[in-house]
Amino acid sequence: MREMKDSGVEWIGKIPKDWELTKIGSVYQERNIKVSDKKYKPLSVTKHGIVPQLENAAKTDNGDNRKLIKRGDFVINSRSDRRGSCGVSEYEGSCSLINTVLQPRKDVNNSYYGFVFRSECFADEFYRWGNGIVDDLWSTKWSSMKRIYIPAPSLEEQCCIADYLKKKCKEIDDIIVKQQKIIEKLNIYKQSIITETVTKGLNSDVELKDSEIEFIGEIPSTWKVCRLRNIGVPQNGISKGGEFFGHGYPFVSYGDVYRNYTLPIHFDGLIDTTDNERKDYSVEKGDIFFTRTSETVEEVGFSSVCEKTISNATFAGFVIRVRPFDDTLFTGYSKYYFRSSHHRAFLVKEMNLVTRASLGQDLLKSMPVLVPPMGEQKEIAKFLDRKCSAIDDAIETKQKIIHKMVLYKKSLIYEIVTGKREVK
Repeated sequence: MREMKDSGVEWIGKIPKDWELTKIGSVYQERNIKVSDKKYKPLSVTKHGIVPQLENAAKTDNGDNRKLIKRGDFVINSRSDRRGSCGVSEYEGSCSLINTVLQPRKDVNNSYYGFVFRSECFADEFYRWGNGIVDDLWSTKWSSMKRIYIPAPSLEEQCCIADYLKKKCKEIDDIIVKQQKIIEKLNIYKQSIITETVTKGLNSDVELKDSEIEFIGEIPSTWKVCRLRNIGVPQNGISKGGEFFGHGYPFVSYGDVYRNYTLPIHFDGLIDTTDNERKDYSVEKGDIFFTRTSETVEEVGFSSVCEKTISNATFAGFVIRVRPFDDTLFTGYSKYYFRSSHHRAFLVKEMNLVTRASLGQDLLKSMPVLVPPMGEQKEIAKFLDRKCSAIDDAIETKQKIIHKMVLYKKSLIYEIVTGKREVK
């Protein structure tokens, strides 16, 4: 076992006895040259490295006010809300001013230091040197970054470590990608079962009729077709200033609706509300909530159903609540129906996307709703609960594998770049 010594730097800990420490500023210098994206192609700084600008990236009108990136430069996003967005660039191009662009001062292995900078402990240290006026939204400038201590093994060992980590990280990433593809297939399968069941029912021999809705086609002859306006009344959520949030009563957020088929019992969000507000924006059993607005149409119109009245709760302004007039829809059926792909098809077809995608009440009211007899709704809900639960269990198993591999990769990178684990 190699002999170790205390580095004297908290985030690094112990390092091999023959290793040195150095400051980032002695290894890299800032490249702070302003250029135009008309001459230098725009690049995005992501958690997966430096890539050609993403289609969904936030864009500015001032394309002339960007930073030059040369091939081989290391680029890191200085903002804490973009934690982990960094990498060595394989491209020449330009990036947003929020990024710090670094070029090596001397003969070093750029890949080794790329791994150092991508390590979890370095990220903690990097943003510790930041400053800002908003909690959890810090920016670390080069003037501070250059003073951070980093390990400095010999060039030969840097190369050895970089080659090893490239190989091992690829093996880990391949496993993660494989599991992600399986999850994607399981989600597609789950969605196909939901859509088929809420449009055709459980009896394949039943007599069918034309729904007169193009993207739905034929439905069981005993089913009704209604518009949502005949089922319930929509209402946008509460809108209040930031000072009212973080304390008070339960609050159904955009994320609560977007992520869940049924609302969770407990909420992280709190809001200070009046008696009248809690009455007007209440959350009751049977209520159906939809995500109302987002940057993209793909995130609008996701639904979540309330299975149990939540006392004193209200819901966000980015959400629409539909409160049914009566018990026409069984809650267990609703949670699947409004998550089906034909529901999504209707919204995508009808929604006009300008700068932000927005689901208006008029559009929501016009949404077609298939209404089977109540007994059949309950049978459908029971069937889908069983089928979806099995699929969700399989997905969870794959997600646990991914989580395990992500943690292993983080641990491996840190231990290797700080010399705690020797590469032979």
